[in-house]
Amino acid sequence: MPENEVKNLIIHAANGIFSKFGFHKTTMDEIAKHIHKAKGALYYYFNSKEDLFNEVLKQELNNVKFELNKIVYNNEDSIIALKKYVLTRLKLLNNSENYHETLKADFFERYYFVKDVRDDFDQFERKQLTLILQKGKDDGYLAIEDINTTLNIIMMVVNSIEIPLYLQNKYIEYEHSIDELSNLIIESLRYRK
Repeated sequence: MPENEVKNLIIHAANGIFSKFGFHKTTMDEIAKHIHKAKGALYYYFNSKEDLFNEVLKQELNNVKFELNKIVYNNEDSIIALKKYVLTRLKLLNNSENYHETLKADFFERYYFVKDVRDDFDQFERKQLTLILQKGKDDGYLAIEDINTTLNIIMMVVNSIEIPLYLQNKYIEYEHSIDELSNLIIESLRYRK
């Protein structure tokens, strides 16, 4: 089996096992058994369980990035794009079990190793939302004086609801309210003549 296939097999198996049991309850032995390889094969590709989890999380968030990029670069009206972005982001992250695992953790004590991946995702989001907000401002649809401040507030609002939605399993219960929240954000930014 080619090296890339083995590495992808490991990542795929680890994703499922980490998602089901969490980082701390998963062992490299379990992952190796699942793919019928020696534990040493895992360490050939990844230095540690933390490195493997980091790669799993990175791929999970790369899938989210891919879908969000489609919204940003679809050339839709910025108001529609902003709403789709917020709703799609929350829905995709609701299905990202390993992302949920990082929300549970105290990053600086237990999950410090995912900080770079989380920071990369944060920077990605800042860039995408800035593009949407700037386009809306340039096209005259959004009344924004300071894009960076508006961006920070949107990110604070969206990030602040992650814990109840994902860790308390309330996404489905609040899905309609999430739509209302996105409308509230958009209406507060809409340019009025």
